[in-house]
Amino acid sequence: MDAKMISFGETATDKLLQWLRSSGEPKDIDELLRQYLVILSKLVMEDSE
Repeated sequence: MDAKMISFGETATDKLLQWLRSSGEPKDIDELLRQYLVILSKLVMEDSE
């Protein structure tokens, strides 16, 4: 692993927790997983630009 590729900051898990808290209601595991994949996809797209 190249140390230059390590980025610090908000992780996908942090973003998922923010999303869950902002919803104000419990979510089932399927919805959590879908949202986590959406967040990961966005982060990968941002990283590749």
